[in-house]
Amino acid sequence: MYSVKSILLEATRRLRGVSDIPNKEARILLAFLLKKNQLWIITHDDEHVEEEGYFKLIDRRIKNEPIEYITNSVSFYGKDFYVDSNVLIPRPETEILVNLVASTCKGIKKPRIVEIGTGSGIISIMLAILLPNATITAIDISKEALHVAQKNAKKHGVDIEFIHSNLCENFHEKNFDIIVSNPPYIANDEALHVGLSFEPNMALYGGSIGDEILHKIIDIYRDKNVKYLACEMGYKQKESIANYLKNSYFKLKFYKDLAGLDRGFLLEKS
Repeated sequence: MYSVKSILLEATRRLRGVSDIPNKEARILLAFLLKKNQLWIITHDDEHVEEEGYFKLIDRRIKNEPIEYITNSVSFYGKDFYVDSNVLIPRPETEILVNLVASTCKGIKKPRIVEIGTGSGIISIMLAILLPNATITAIDISKEALHVAQKNAKKHGVDIEFIHSNLCENFHEKNFDIIVSNPPYIANDEALHVGLSFEPNMALYGGSIGDEILHKIIDIYRDKNVKYLACEMGYKQKESIANYLKNSYFKLKFYKDLAGLDRGFLLEKS
């Protein structure tokens, strides 16, 4: 048996080669194992705990498994969501996309929103919370991802229609207000950080160039009676997206992420 203080010191030492915040991750994993909050961990230095199960979690993290998959938890927009290896781990910059859609829909009395590629459901769920009068449909090609999204929707008490479909193949409605998507946009041959190897390939890779799925979503937007399209994209894809839209009569506006990199765009039909 170790004291909380000593077990955290040892775990922090082991995590230094993997994590930029080894002490914080050591505390998160201990709190997860013991089903305690962070305050309890901080205020119980002398409490003795069983080390075997804890160091199994530490070993998983040392092998670069994301801590969000180990704990099945991620914070997004200040709320806790369930995640597992069937879905992409939400990134903070996607909160910008949620804000963009929410502000775009503010002038619409009962906005009709369709999300393509919902994954864990975090975008649609946050929009349902921020826009309680909205009607939202969330689509994904992965049944496993839809199970995760449905679990999160139930957890947060929101009503969303979920559809299993490759893009909009099984969704035939043509009239709605906005499409939102954070699709796969990494090129198939791009080398990834080892931690990303745990995340589902279909949520990462967007084709040989990387923006092929983005182009397909733009084509769907062209063909439907929908006013807005809001998408996240790769930071090197601004020129490609602009060129793909150069003969279109759409208003195009790009936005940057928290690091100042080009990260997405909003399209509006005149």
